[in-house]
Amino acid sequence: MRRVVITGVGCITAAGVGTDPLRTALASDGPLGEILEIETVRGRRRPVRLARLAPFDRQAFLPSWKLRRMGNLSRLWVICCLMARSDAGWEGAGKLLPPPEKRGTFLGTGFGCIDTTWEYVMEMLREGTATANPYLFAESVDNAPAGHSAIELDTRGADITLTCGDASAATALEMAARAIRDGRLEMAYCGGVELMSESLVRVLASLRSPLFLGEGGACLILESLDLARSRKARIYAEVAGSALGSDPKASATDYSRDHGVLERVIRRALASAAVENQPPSRSVRKIFLHATGSPEADAAERRAVERTCPGVRTESVAAKTGSLAAAGGLSLVAAAMGAGGPGAGTPDVSALLVNSFGWGGSLVSLVFRSAGALQ
Repeated sequence: MRRVVITGVGCITAAGVGTDPLRTALASDGPLGEILEIETVRGRRRPVRLARLAPFDRQAFLPSWKLRRMGNLSRLWVICCLMARSDAGWEGAGKLLPPPEKRGTFLGTGFGCIDTTWEYVMEMLREGTATANPYLFAESVDNAPAGHSAIELDTRGADITLTCGDASAATALEMAARAIRDGRLEMAYCGGVELMSESLVRVLASLRSPLFLGEGGACLILESLDLARSRKARIYAEVAGSALGSDPKASATDYSRDHGVLERVIRRALASAAVENQPPSRSVRKIFLHATGSPEADAAERRAVERTCPGVRTESVAAKTGSLAAAGGLSLVAAAMGAGGPGAGTPDVSALLVNSFGWGGSLVSLVFRSAGALQ
């Protein structure tokens, strides 16, 4: 079975374009965004911290005629893919790229192109179905961003979108890594993207959603270890293990609160990476918690983590960038980069655990092994 490594990263967040602004934001004391009074669909007002994307020049990445064909979410995802490809050293690689049928796209998004869907539906209600814009309809489907990136990047091996809240990006990465391990692909673009339209924020503020919401996009380039070594690519980390699970008792609009279920998923991820037989203090150096500010769910996760990896340092990226940002993909970026605080990225980091959970009980745990540990 092939080993899978991360060779490129691209992201756009409320902190700015690229990994450096994100690294700075994670190392800072305070969270991104600002607190707004949001009117819910029931007419009440609720304070919500919202970390929106900072404006940036999209034409620095794509010409205007291409941007016109894409919705906002598609533009964000394609640009993140282009940034990751450049970071991985594939820019201008030409014939060195694996054949198109060996390249794939795995995108995670919790809500998809809901801004376009809202615009399409409201136009029909105002003007009638006869005036419905076919362009808006085509861009309203959740797979539109992945479709655009497949066209732009010529990925013909797979074009898959997964939607399970802020566990979507982690699920996409797990599926991409599996395809490379099985030999179906040599290279994959994977990650997540999410935008907080006004209508979506109003709905989320009406539910038992987190009080801190974020926007953003994140793409990671995965390759087989053999391919990365053959082209002498810089390797961020190995995707060493993973586990998927679910909690059937979780509410449709809340995370799992069962520490036992969470613990089992974490243990399976560690076992798949062949690190569970070692003392946790030696095998796992840092844990990126899902922790999005839901008191009972966060407490359950911390209990599960303490039972599996007692004493290991933890961090929550969502506490700085907001939940749902990049469909949970910013934790993957932080783990791959070794970013997020003092001591990150030091040579003694042998493994990092990343938890990503979604509403309705979707559970994902990933294990990244540092490049220095590759044999």
